[in-house]
Amino acid sequence: MSEFEATSSEIPSSEKMEVVPVHDTSVALAPATLAEPELTGEVAPVAGNPVVVAPVRRTKSFWREILETVIMTIVIFFIIKSLIANFRIVGTSMEPNFHTNQLILVNKASYFHFDVNAWLRFIPGVNANGTNELWLFGGAHRGDVIVLEPPDAPTDDYIKRVIGLPGEKIEVKGGQVYINDKVLVESYIQDKPFSPYGPAVVPVNSFFVMGDNRNGSRDSRSFGFLPFDKVVGKAMIVYWPSGSGWGPIADPHYSN
Repeated sequence: MSEFEATSSEIPSSEKMEVVPVHDTSVALAPATLAEPELTGEVAPVAGNPVVVAPVRRTKSFWREILETVIMTIVIFFIIKSLIANFRIVGTSMEPNFHTNQLILVNKASYFHFDVNAWLRFIPGVNANGTNELWLFGGAHRGDVIVLEPPDAPTDDYIKRVIGLPGEKIEVKGGQVYINDKVLVESYIQDKPFSPYGPAVVPVNSFFVMGDNRNGSRDSRSFGFLPFDKVVGKAMIVYWPSGSGWGPIADPHYSN
C-alpha cells in the first residue's frame, strides 16, 4: 500500500463521507475534505487527475555568458603565448636563407626539458649524480634554426643554426666545419668561413651554433657554447612577407 492510499478504516471520522437526513425522503451526501499532503520533495498522485511536472529551466544570464567567454579567451591566449612567440629578423647573419624584416613563429615548447636526476635525488636511497636531461619532444637536432639569448647579452635575441651537439668535437679550418674530424657538408651557407676555430668539444647541456652567413655572423665562435637554458625555441614558420622564403622552415639533410 502506497503512502497516499488509505482504506476507509484509516480515514478519520471527521473526514468521512457523512449521511445527512433531510425533511424529504432523499438524502444529501456531503463529500469529506481530505487534508492536502505536505511537500516532502515528492509529488503526491491525485486519483483521476494526473499531474505533469515541467522541468525547471535555469538559464544563464547574458552577461554571465559574456564574462565566461572573455575569461576563456584570455586563458587560451596566455596558453598559446607561453608556447608560441613571434620575432622579427634584423641583420644579415642568416643570409641567404633569412632576411631582415621577415617575421617568424617560434615554438617555445620544442626544447622543453628537465633534469631527471634532480627529481630522483628527493627519493631516499637513490644515488643520482650528475645530470640526466629528458627532452619531452626529442630535443634539438643538427641543422635546427633556433632563437636564443647569447650568454654575454641576455637581453638580446639571436637567430642561429645548431651545428654541434653535446660531446662532439668541433673544428673550423680550410673553409669547412669538421664534426668529430669529419667534414660537415652544408648546402645552406652563403660563403665558406675564412677564420679558423678550435678544435673544441661541446660541453654537456650545451650547443655550438653558427649563422648561415659564416663571415658575417656573431655566434658560438664569439660568445662560446650555448647552454640549453638560453634557447628560446625552434623557428618553425616564416609568415611575413609572402613570397620567397615564406612558409614552414625545412630541416636540412646531411649526407654524413
